[in-house]
Amino acid sequence: MISRFDDSVPATNCSAFLRKTEPGIKRLPALMFSRILLGLCVCLASSCGSSTPTEKPEMTPLHEALSSTTQEPANNNSASSKTLKPQSPKTSSSPASNSTTSRPDNNSTELVFKIVSLHKNVKQFLEKSEKNIDTAAKTAQRSLDSTLQQNFAFYQPGSVRVDLRQNRLSLRVNTENVGDLVRKLNKVGYQMVTVAPLERTLREELAAESGEDSLVKQELHYLAQIKSPEYQSQLDQNFQIGSEALRLILNERFKNEVPEYVPDSLVLDLEYQKLTFEVITYPSPNLGVQINNLYQLPVSIGAKPYRTIEQRTEQQLHPSQVTYEIVGIEDFYERAMQDQFGYNFWRSSLIHDLEDRLETGLSGYVPFSLDVNLVKKMITFQLDHVPDHRVPDFINNESGESLAGSKIKVSAEPVLVETPGPAFRTPNRPMKRVVMKVLLAEKRLRNVFERPQSLRPTDIQDIHRHLDDELSNNLDGYIGKSVRFDIPNKELSIQIDRVPPDDLIKMVNGIRSLDLDVDQELVSVEDVVYDPEASEKTMYFSFVNQGQKLHQFDKIFKQHVADGNLGAIGGYIPGSLQMDFDQGTFNIRVRVVENDARDIESAINALARIKLECTHQQTKLPESGGNPLQPGMTAKQSTEPALIKENVKVTVKYGLYGGRATGKPQSSARNALDGFSWIDLKTLQFDADKKEFSFETTGPFNRGALERSLKRQKFYQCVISHQALEKNAEPKE
Repeated sequence: MISRFDDSVPATNCSAFLRKTEPGIKRLPALMFSRILLGLCVCLASSCGSSTPTEKPEMTPLHEALSSTTQEPANNNSASSKTLKPQSPKTSSSPASNSTTSRPDNNSTELVFKIVSLHKNVKQFLEKSEKNIDTAAKTAQRSLDSTLQQNFAFYQPGSVRVDLRQNRLSLRVNTENVGDLVRKLNKVGYQMVTVAPLERTLREELAAESGEDSLVKQELHYLAQIKSPEYQSQLDQNFQIGSEALRLILNERFKNEVPEYVPDSLVLDLEYQKLTFEVITYPSPNLGVQINNLYQLPVSIGAKPYRTIEQRTEQQLHPSQVTYEIVGIEDFYERAMQDQFGYNFWRSSLIHDLEDRLETGLSGYVPFSLDVNLVKKMITFQLDHVPDHRVPDFINNESGESLAGSKIKVSAEPVLVETPGPAFRTPNRPMKRVVMKVLLAEKRLRNVFERPQSLRPTDIQDIHRHLDDELSNNLDGYIGKSVRFDIPNKELSIQIDRVPPDDLIKMVNGIRSLDLDVDQELVSVEDVVYDPEASEKTMYFSFVNQGQKLHQFDKIFKQHVADGNLGAIGGYIPGSLQMDFDQGTFNIRVRVVENDARDIESAINALARIKLECTHQQTKLPESGGNPLQPGMTAKQSTEPALIKENVKVTVKYGLYGGRATGKPQSSARNALDGFSWIDLKTLQFDADKKEFSFETTGPFNRGALERSLKRQKFYQCVISHQALEKNAEPKE
C-alpha cells in the first residue's frame, strides 16, 4: 500500500530526498525525468483517492470521528448516531478513527471527557489567533500521552485525543474498572487541561461510583495573594467593593473550571490573605497547583491548604477510638532517647510534634485524646468518624498534607478500633497519686537517709520545695505542689493528671537534678479526691490582636497556640481556654494553688508572646463555702465499708479500662471476681457497649475487697451499686 504524499514537508526535507536520488537522475534527459515525475504524482494521486499533491490532508475533528464510529447503517434519510450509554465518562467500544500512533486494542474502552479549562501552557498558543488551535491541541496531546503512560498502567499508549474546537478529550483504557478517573487525570494533567465528566457533574459521578454517604464535604483554607495589578488597583481605590467584585469573579471561574468546587462556597478574606472554599469530597493533593495554573487567574494560592475541615453530616459521624502500632521513630529521636537524662526532653518533643500535627491538620481529631505508649509502641486517640487509609497516610506524611516530615511512622491499619470511652487524660481530672520506692539518694538528699534525726522542719520544707521545682519543670503531667517525701518508709509520692504511663519510672529517673533513683515497680496508685467546682477559679480577660494580619493568625490557629502558651500558669487546666474573637474576650480555668496576681501576670506575659494584648477583667473564685481542696489529698476512708450480709445483685460501671490495647475487659472482669467465694460467677453478665458488668452474691458482700481487686485488673473510675435480690414468693395454701 502506498502512503499518502504530503507536499507540506519542509523544503529542507525535500532537498535531502532529491540528493539521495541524484545519481540516477543524471542518466536521464531532463524532459524524460519531468514526465516520469509527473506520472508518479498521478499514480500517487489516484491511489490515494481524490487528493492531489497540492492538497494538504486535514485532521478529522474528534467529534466527527466519534460520530462516524457509532453511526448505524443508513436506512433512512437522516443518519443518526447510536445513543451512548447514560454513564460518565462517555464510553465507546469502537477504535478512534484518527489514531496514528497505536493500533486500538479490541478489548479496550474509549472514554470521553469534557475539557472545562485550558491552562497557561495551552492558552499561550491561542493568544494571537485561533489559527494556532491545532498546534495547541497537538502540544497538549503529546504532553498528556507521555504523562498518562508514566502514571497509569491501564492507559493505552498513544490513544489520547484533544479536540479544542469541541472541548473534548478522549483516551482508551484496558479495563472498565477505573474509579475516580476524573480527579486522577486532573492530578497528573493539570499543566495542560482540566476535565470533568461529560454527562454528569463530578458529584453525581462519584456518588454513582461509591455512594452519596461516602462524599464528605471539605472546607479548604489557603493562603491567597493578588497577582493582577488591575485588581490591586481596584482594591486600593475601594477595598470593600473591590474585594466583593474579585470574590464574584473567582466564584464564577471556580464554578466553570474546578470540577470539585461547591458553587458559591468561596470566601475571600484579603485582610488576612486567605481564601476558603468547599469541595465535594477529598481533594487531590495538588489541587492548589491545578488552580494556580488556570489561565490569567487574578490571584495565586498556596500549593497546599494550611487547614482542612471535614463537614460531616450527622449520618457520617461515627465516633471512634483508634490504636495504631508505632513501626518507626526518626533515627535522631530514637538515639537521643537512649540517653537516660535526655529521655524526658526528647520524649516531650516527639509527642508534642505528633499532637500538634493531629490537632492542626487531622480533621475530626478529638483534642487532648492522644496517648503515646513508647514502651508498647502504640498510639491511641479519638476521632469523630471511623478512620480510613488517609489517617495513617497523614501521620506518616504520605498524603502531602504537611511540608514538615513526620517523626513517627505508624502501621497502615489500626490495631484496634473501638467505641470511645473517657479520654485517657481528661484535663487534670481524673488524677492519681503514685507512690514509688526510693532506692538511692544523692548529693543534698543523701543526709536525709543517713541522719534523718537531725532534720529540722525548715529542712523538710526545703526538700519538698526542691523536689516540686524539679518535677514541675521536667515531669509531664505532674500536678504542682503535690510531692510528698515519706522519709521513714523511703517512699516518694506524686500526683499526676492521668493514669500512670508505662514509662513513668523512666521519666522520674531521667531527671538528673532530682537527686533520687526510684524502684522500677510502683508501690501503689491511688485515687485522689478532687472537686473542680471547689478547687478551681475562672479568670476573665479582654484582648486585642496586635499581630500582623496574615492567614496563619486565623482564629483556630490563634486559640491553639494560646492554649499551649497558657501552660506557663502553674495551675492552668489545659483545654479550658474559651475565646470570643468577635467580642475580644476569653476565660480560662485555673487551680487555686497560686496567688491570683501571679496567675494574672503569667497569663498576660504568655499571650503577649503571640501578639495578644490582654487586660484582666475579673476572677471568679470557687463557689464552695469550705476551704478548696489542695492537690495531694488522697481518697482514704477511716474504716472499711461495712459488709452487706444479705444476698444482692452488684452492678459495676467502669469509666476506663487501663489494660493492654488488645486486651479483653471481660476476661479481666472475671479475673477480678475469681477467688471470692461469696460471688456466683455463673451469674456474671458483661455489657461492653455500656461498660458495665453485674453478678450476684451468695454471702456477705465485701465492697472494699472488690474495689482493690478491680484496681489490680486496671478498672478505673468505677461506680459500684447493689440491690437486694427478689425473694421467691411462698406458694399459697
